[in-house]
Amino acid sequence: MGTKNIIDLDLSETRKKRIRIDGDDNRILEINTSDLNVISRLKEVYSTLTKLAVEGNQFFEVGEDAPVEEQFESYGKSLKEVDTKMRELVDYVFDAPVSEVCAPDGSMYDPFNGMFRFEFLFEKLLTLYESNFDTEFKKMSKRVQKHTDKYVKG
Repeated sequence: MGTKNIIDLDLSETRKKRIRIDGDDNRILEINTSDLNVISRLKEVYSTLTKLAVEGNQFFEVGEDAPVEEQFESYGKSLKEVDTKMRELVDYVFDAPVSEVCAPDGSMYDPFNGMFRFEFLFEKLLTLYESNFDTEFKKMSKRVQKHTDKYVKG
């Protein structure tokens, strides 16, 4: 079978959007800003992320009688486990490697401007979704109105 009988269909409009982070061509994030399920995934994991972030910061408040080297080793391992879990959840929310591209260093529980890093990332990225949803719903409303006007005005 040759290529004569193939019909090409352009679905490029549904591709993920490419976002450059901090003007760095090596940090390109591809996300689907039309994915309405991002909201339900966020709702599903947000409380867990917050608990993990608090847990990550509480390690610094614990005083133990163990030697300093053992404390550092234990804290380091625990902190890494918390960060890894948080990164998995952040990536799950956006169905993309957000943590790798947007936070190549530090942890998801690092504080920035009164927020944990994961909250800061959510705030920034969700504005892209919000803007896209507003634009798309206006287009949908206009299209529907075009089709219903002839029945309503009659």
